[in-house]
Amino acid sequence: MPPARLINPERELEFATAGVRPPHRPLRQLSGLSIEHVRLPDERFEYKVVGNSHYLALHDIELQDGEVELADGTGSRRRSLADRLTFVPAGCQVAGWSVPKMRRNYFTALYFDATTLVEEYRTGFTASSPRPFLYAVDLSLQVTLEKLGSAVTVGAGAAYLESLCLVAVGELLQMRAVSSGQRLSEPQLDRLLEFVEANLGDDLSVEDLAKVLGLSRFHFSRIFKATTSQTPYQFLLERRIGRSKDLLRSSSLSVADIARQCGFRSVSQFEEAFRRAMGARPIRYRADRR
Repeated sequence: MPPARLINPERELEFATAGVRPPHRPLRQLSGLSIEHVRLPDERFEYKVVGNSHYLALHDIELQDGEVELADGTGSRRRSLADRLTFVPAGCQVAGWSVPKMRRNYFTALYFDATTLVEEYRTGFTASSPRPFLYAVDLSLQVTLEKLGSAVTVGAGAAYLESLCLVAVGELLQMRAVSSGQRLSEPQLDRLLEFVEANLGDDLSVEDLAKVLGLSRFHFSRIFKATTSQTPYQFLLERRIGRSKDLLRSSSLSVADIARQCGFRSVSQFEEAFRRAMGARPIRYRADRR
């Protein structure tokens, strides 16, 4: 019987044991970006990666045995892959096999489309892309990808996921901080605020905000943070909490209706975000102000 296989647009895994269930892999796809958090099976498996997108991964994996090799001949037989990073550029093949230890083994992977992000980063993305590497250590990237893995697992909103993806790519490329002269103008901020207030109930993304000003996601994210000292996600959350406060004070809408009108994905997400921001649950806040 042939080996069991799991195939997605970027990766093919061949399992040594036929009939193995595919690994659990929450997946989110955004414009030019894909994120997945994968729990590996306990059985030995083989893999071969060669995709059209750049691949960046953070591992939390311990192996009994295994081997990996890149197309340029770089290889590794490292067993402990916890908190290690791998980067494989588009078109570069990586192949190997692994026998995981009996534990919960995961990796978080970010795929990003170089063609799209050349425009996002405005200049030189392809030319300045880092060379492939296996099992490197970088604390900033590790923390960002840990957040990304948690976010995709719990079904976080598009704006937060995109923000984390863009931060990760920026950290990967070690891009220089935006210069102090790059700021959004007052008319631009006013136009952005008007759009957000009119569409706050939608699952707004960084791309949605950037399009209002005719900017790429990455360029918008950088100059927005330089102008306001907030990420786009923090800005959206602040506006949503502000709207919910107004509705709690001035309307008889239920907490569920307020959560929906303010763009939260669930009542529990709204209640937790509100508690963190205001120090009280929405019901208590409403009772204290009536």
